[in-house]
Amino acid sequence: MKVLLRCAFALFALATFASLSHAQSKKALELSNRLYERSGLAVQLGSLTGQFEEGLALNRDKVPDEFLTAIGQAAKASFDPATLRKDIVRSLAEKMSAADTRQVLAWLDGDVGRRVTLAEERASTAMTAESMDAFFERQKADPPSEKRRQLIKDLIESIKAVDFSASLIETVSLGVALGMDATQPVQKRIGVAGLRARLREAMPSAQLRASLSASLPAMMGFTYGDVSDADLAAYVRFNRSPVGMRYNDAMSAAVAEALARASVRIGELLDATPKERT
Repeated sequence: MKVLLRCAFALFALATFASLSHAQSKKALELSNRLYERSGLAVQLGSLTGQFEEGLALNRDKVPDEFLTAIGQAAKASFDPATLRKDIVRSLAEKMSAADTRQVLAWLDGDVGRRVTLAEERASTAMTAESMDAFFERQKADPPSEKRRQLIKDLIESIKAVDFSASLIETVSLGVALGMDATQPVQKRIGVAGLRARLREAMPSAQLRASLSASLPAMMGFTYGDVSDADLAAYVRFNRSPVGMRYNDAMSAAVAEALARASVRIGELLDATPKERT
């Protein structure tokens, strides 16, 4: 009887633990979903496929139209906002504690957080070649103060923008290269290792980071053009705080991982399309 009671108690404990774990997991996903919205990612990643299509358009005369159409369709499916959202929300729930998530949400829901996020959302759709040219012209006529330039520099450093941007460019470039490689006959494919080596040769890491270091101040200046110095300074302080650093690390990793998987899906979708093998 004691053995049966112990077994029954063990089963009850396991069932209770599973129920609690499920509840905790559900709560973590709910918090992460709120964070996805309040951080502005829902808006920013929603414009990703449009940016990808603009990039493909630049190669209109260099690559066969049928391939551009195929990779455009594959990218649209791979970078589907709903799929990215699910992927990132799940990752954030695993990487961030509930206490940290609530603290970040409290900051984002504050006045400064809302103004900064709104600026980031607007820039994700407004940053075009034409708008950047106009911004540069305004900067020539009315250059930013030394204080403003330093705040932008501090912001770039506080969110590790150079390393994060370089990682995303390298990841997505590899995914696109894999997609192009997938259209080749099997015996002519270069493979992941070979493509990665070629990309590093064509786009050396140090050179890419130097280029980003030079271009990011202007991009950040455009993004936060309507944000006051006081708000920008508060944003930098938040990013440098312990919870801000944990949040940025978790968010950067979650986004990078999701985009890496999306990039690989481009190749998988292209490889699954009917094509003539030789």
